[in-house]
Amino acid sequence: MLARGGKLPCAFRVHAPDGTTTLIGDGAPEFDLFIRNQNGLRALQSISELRIADAYVRGDLDLEGDVVKAMWLRDLLSDRNVWLKLWRRLQPLILGREKLNPEWIAKHYDSGNVQLLALDQDYFAYTPGVYLSDDDTLEESSRRKYEFAWDQLRLQPGQELLEVGCGWGGMTRYCATRGARVTGITLSKDQLGFTRGVIERYGLDASAHYQDFFTFQPGKRFDAISCMGVIEDLSDYPRVMQRFSELVKPGGRMYLDFASGKVPFGTSSFITKYVWPGTFRMTYMPELMAAIDKSPIQLVGVYNDRHNYYLWARNGHTRWVENRDKVVAQAGEEIYRLFRLLYMGTAGVMNNPSHEVTAYRLVLELPGPGGVRQG
Repeated sequence: MLARGGKLPCAFRVHAPDGTTTLIGDGAPEFDLFIRNQNGLRALQSISELRIADAYVRGDLDLEGDVVKAMWLRDLLSDRNVWLKLWRRLQPLILGREKLNPEWIAKHYDSGNVQLLALDQDYFAYTPGVYLSDDDTLEESSRRKYEFAWDQLRLQPGQELLEVGCGWGGMTRYCATRGARVTGITLSKDQLGFTRGVIERYGLDASAHYQDFFTFQPGKRFDAISCMGVIEDLSDYPRVMQRFSELVKPGGRMYLDFASGKVPFGTSSFITKYVWPGTFRMTYMPELMAAIDKSPIQLVGVYNDRHNYYLWARNGHTRWVENRDKVVAQAGEEIYRLFRLLYMGTAGVMNNPSHEVTAYRLVLELPGPGGVRQG
């Protein structure tokens, strides 16, 4: 790393397979890197982000200590997997996005709902909550986020909400218990079954459907649309705005939250290989704003969510580690390591001084005859 001219963000200890320990950097070490075998050593020597991630998922490398700070070392690694990145962009053009979407979504979300062990235990929100204090719990922040979305959508009892990517039913439950009629769509069969169970358990005026957003034909318009942590998977912003315009009533609002990057196609090879394959990419704000500007939809509000995202990922990582035995028993060691790396990495990029990755909440409106409503 140092040979490539990189400046280390912190000091750390390296533990070799033969038991020797080396301090890297100046000052007190903030984390420990354990090289378990020669495969782990070769991965480190490659300076390849994907090979190092592979080694961690396989158990050839381990981390202890401030693992979020350890993720800052990604800035010194290489991620040049040209064919993997090229195929990610060509695949939907050759084989068809709608055909591939279910397979892509299933790779991440259909793991027997094991991800619930890292989430708040009230609503199981899989996107960041809203934190008033760094000490807020996952439960407090998730409830506050749903309250914020409800208020911004200006929903009233009896009105209809379309939830694009209904997850594990958190927003469905929150809004339906306040009198809204909720229609949720998802391409995860595990999430679909769980959300239908939530609807039945609480007796909600809601429904959940296995349905692609781009081909959804409900035969009606909705009073509001929520799209939490989903536009990264959709990523075709003009088409998303067209669909919003078709699905929401004039005067209706849309709520989105998402991660955002400074480059249009900056998704790491680790994410593409292990987590979200296909067209997933962090939202690129210039393209999204251009798509909104060219549509009849108006921007009502933009809220920076970066610190919220960091706290959510950090707390999710803590809870995931606390539940390690349950995760491994349910899904295996590799799944535990994969999602631990995802939470570590997410917290790391959302707390990295480079600010290459951030996050936002957006509120949009399709103006009615009187224009955008105030407030």
